[in-house]
Amino acid sequence: MKKTEIKITHQFEKTVHRFMVVNPEKLSNEEVIKICKEMNVTSVFVNGRLYKL
Repeated sequence: MKKTEIKITHQFEKTVHRFMVVNPEKLSNEEVIKICKEMNVTSVFVNGRLYKL
């Protein structure tokens, strides 16, 4: 499976985080959990979609 890099900027800290995901248009539950834990947040906004733990 080919993965694509996405960049997410933390809303408050303004730090940029990079993640490799299968489909940036629809993240899997495992990807959301990994991203939220690494960024220390409970939700992320990616490509117009809100994902919550």
